[in-house]
Amino acid sequence: MADAGASVGRDELIGDIYEAGALPGRWAGLLHAIAGRYGALGGNFFVSSHECQTGISSHGIAATVRAFAEAGWNERNSRVGRLVAHPPHPGFLTDLDLHTEEEVRTLPMYAEFLNPRGAGAGAGTLIQGAGEDRLMLTIEAFPDHAAARAAIGDLDALRPHLARAATLSAQLGLERARGAVLALNEIGVAAAMLDLQGRVVAANDRFGGLIGSALGDMRQRLRLFDTAGDLRLEAAIARLRRSGLGSSIGFAGPPHNRGMVALHLMPLRGEARDLFSGAAAIALIADPRRRAAPNSDLLQILFELTPAEARVARGLTEGLQLGDIAASSGVSISTVRSQLKSVYQKTLTRRQSELIALLLQLRAP
Repeated sequence: MADAGASVGRDELIGDIYEAGALPGRWAGLLHAIAGRYGALGGNFFVSSHECQTGISSHGIAATVRAFAEAGWNERNSRVGRLVAHPPHPGFLTDLDLHTEEEVRTLPMYAEFLNPRGAGAGAGTLIQGAGEDRLMLTIEAFPDHAAARAAIGDLDALRPHLARAATLSAQLGLERARGAVLALNEIGVAAAMLDLQGRVVAANDRFGGLIGSALGDMRQRLRLFDTAGDLRLEAAIARLRRSGLGSSIGFAGPPHNRGMVALHLMPLRGEARDLFSGAAAIALIADPRRRAAPNSDLLQILFELTPAEARVARGLTEGLQLGDIAASSGVSISTVRSQLKSVYQKTLTRRQSELIALLLQLRAP
């Protein structure tokens, strides 16, 4: 990819757009390069579905975007509201296409936040994504409104390439999600990737095999036949959406199990979380009959545990006490307790019984 700090030619930039489509980790640099062509500070790419919105910001504007959200302006963002409400338009629109000059001077969002930071002049466009998802691309903090207007023709020419690249990123994201749950299928774990609404993005055969016995209609969100369990799942999905935290819930399993089954909802973070596929969490359904210890390498991959933390976690599933683990590892018991605390944080569990119940579902056959 071309140096994001330098202005690049259109042909080179179009090549960078399709490179980002194939390598989604490069979108932030691409947005910075596009913004740099017009003297703007940066760009954003948001994926919105219903009330949920996730996105990528280039480094030049990321701090401003965070401060905007932390100050609560997202709930009063007339830019987004008016762009969404605007009649369908196959191009970019500036702030002055969506607001009057008086509004840009006096609306609190502009007067109190955007204008003092030199970020009051921007341009954005909506691109229809897969299903009900909308992709919103914005270029932020032009030198002034005249510069934003002058860039529109060039941005409109790039827009079809951006739309095709975003579609490619979405397809690749779905393939990665499918690959992850298929790998879990091979070790006997029923798993699915969910979006922030709780809808299934990808599921493996073991998870699909529970549809009709333990799992119900999944068109709006994953649902459980067990009414009490489904209420707990609804609350867990709301918690994931609100605070990015996972949950473990119990529910009545399929008839052949004749007992409670655990569903572990674990948020995806960092590079594991895919903006374009919409995958925000992985749901694991535990089989209470599984009682073999999980593979240490698998624990490191799934939960980003260090080798020492994986040894502690595996030791507990094998029935060892903390003192036994400390002795076999040649470290103090206080070190093992510290490692266990880190394991709790990374697996979103609070006590040994919860941790063991989760990890016993992840053994290799």
